[in-house]
Amino acid sequence: MGFLDNVERGLEKVVTSFFRGTSTADLKPVELTTALRNEMDRGILPISEGRSLAPNDFVVALSTKDFETAKSWGRAVVNEMAKVTAEHATNQDYSVHGDVMIHFVSKQDFKPGEMEITGSVKETSSHVVASAPVKTPTAKPASQPSPRTTAQPRPNVRPINEIPKVPTQKQAILEVAGQRFALNHHSVVLGRSASTDIPVDDSGVSRQHIRVETRGKTNFVVSDLGSTNGTYVDGKKISAETPIFDGSVITIGQTKIVFRLITSNNGGRA
Repeated sequence: MGFLDNVERGLEKVVTSFFRGTSTADLKPVELTTALRNEMDRGILPISEGRSLAPNDFVVALSTKDFETAKSWGRAVVNEMAKVTAEHATNQDYSVHGDVMIHFVSKQDFKPGEMEITGSVKETSSHVVASAPVKTPTAKPASQPSPRTTAQPRPNVRPINEIPKVPTQKQAILEVAGQRFALNHHSVVLGRSASTDIPVDDSGVSRQHIRVETRGKTNFVVSDLGSTNGTYVDGKKISAETPIFDGSVITIGQTKIVFRLITSNNGGRA
């Protein structure tokens, strides 16, 4: 089984946040690939009805330990990560203004497991010089400009004018305890009470725990309804209305709920 297959399998179960929480474990390509996909979703720019421009240039800041791990992956692995990120843009019908590009930088004040990803939209040349990630050198005096980090090679993605003008309709679903529930209403409430839209059999879940709502046609948010034990999105406790994206994991009590955008309408009730 190839690296790309492993990535696609891993995306089904990885929870990504800006602090991985496993400082003793080595950074895995699948973790970073999922984070890149999520950052692409967060950074989309609406440009017309039904069309969004996605970031294609990503700067990944890592601790010194994780940077050395990423550096050891080599060119082929990072190429696959860029390829999966580009394919995500195509699957979501995002427009991408150029090639997907990944840069790694080392932050000495970051702890192992901590990462920061910044995505932006940049025009890129089709002639790319391949290279491995290079650690940021020790800061020079203010009078000397700091050198830029070396970019990773990136695959081509379809130009804007080749992206279909009418995007494929996506079905929003929630995966709860092995069941899929289609989000066919503007607002859906989950909780322990049988009167909620999606009952959750978990003693750690409040009777009415969270509400998932649509914002426009393609944006979704989750809110905690004053629950006893709180609500977590991708490992972070929320205190206000929080956006969720394809692959986001919502945790209430001991129950993990995965938010998905799929092309087929094979969800359950909601």
